[in-house]
Amino acid sequence: MIGLNSGTLKFKLEIERIGNFLDLDELKIKEAMESGKTTLISSKFFNKGIYRVRNAGNGNFENVAVNIDKIGAVTYEGLVRELGEGCVDRNLWRDVPEGDVIFFYSLRLENDFVK
Repeated sequence: MIGLNSGTLKFKLEIERIGNFLDLDELKIKEAMESGKTTLISSKFFNKGIYRVRNAGNGNFENVAVNIDKIGAVTYEGLVRELGEGCVDRNLWRDVPEGDVIFFYSLRLENDFVK
C-alpha cells in the first residue's frame, strides 16, 4: 500500500518480507500486543530496527513486528556493583563469558511501517 501523506511518500511493508526476527516467549508477545511495548534480555546483540516476532515456545512466526528502540549493556560485575548480588539473577549470564556484557532491549510494537 503506497499513499501520499502531507507530501511525503509513505508505505507499509508486508510482514512476511521482514528478514530479521526475534524469538519472544508467549508472555512477551502478549505484553507487546496488549500494551504496545515489552522488553528483552539477551546475550546476543541485535541492532536497532524492525524485527518479525517468532514464538520461542513453538517456533511459529507471529503476525507481529517489533521495533528495537533502546539498547543497554552491562556486565555481571557492573550490575552487581550497582544493585547488589541479591538483585542479580546469575542464570542470565550462564551463556555469557566472564567479563562480557548482556543486552537489555526496549521494544515497541511496530504498526507504522508494517501491515
